[in-house]
Amino acid sequence: MNNFKKFFIFLFILATPFSAFASANLDLWKRNQFNYGPCGHCAPLLSFPGNKDRTDFREYSLQTRDGYFTINMSGPKGTAVTLFGQEGFATNNGYLVIVKEDDKDIEITDLEGFSPGKWTTVKDDYYGNYSAFYIPYQNFKSLIASIKWGKGPQSGTVK
Repeated sequence: MNNFKKFFIFLFILATPFSAFASANLDLWKRNQFNYGPCGHCAPLLSFPGNKDRTDFREYSLQTRDGYFTINMSGPKGTAVTLFGQEGFATNNGYLVIVKEDDKDIEITDLEGFSPGKWTTVKDDYYGNYSAFYIPYQNFKSLIASIKWGKGPQSGTVK
């Protein structure tokens, strides 16, 4: 019986570090205000696991479709991702840096709803809290073309 207890204690100690590291994920939805279906508000979904940067995702041909992007993001506190309005992480068409402030999942339905050129903190009782740094460009929410995990190019201050 004593060996049985030792085995479970050892197993618990071994498993704890792995469960403490939650993996990050970004779900990018291309929504259209006129596209409804059996799911309610149907939209194509692109899902990007944490730490896998994408210089483009043209293989999904979403740039030519009408609509705008929204996101859902999971991961531990401090997880950061930058969305660029142009392929190759170029900043010419604006960018948005998002940093999670807690372990809850976040949802952002308006990617242009932030003060330009400064950090904005969003507190949400239902979804998670996050900070965002936005460099605007006309119709940015429709142009998302590349994704880089971590804080973006010129977010100015440490957040």
